[in-house]
Amino acid sequence: MNKERAKEIFHSPEMIDVTHEDRHVYIEEVIERNETARIHPMDQPNIIQEVPLYALKESQR
Repeated sequence: MNKERAKEIFHSPEMIDVTHEDRHVYIEEVIERNETARIHPMDQPNIIQEVPLYALKESQR
């Protein structure tokens, strides 16, 4: 995922389906300087990890 799209999803009032390694995740923060995002799995909000933006995929409906 590119940085601009990740920022759009992060700021969107709607819930947009994003996956990381086939798990549905929520973007907590987009960290522009190193092109990563802080995420957590939808079913485990207490497990936060930082991943490269290229590892995130927007699900197509």
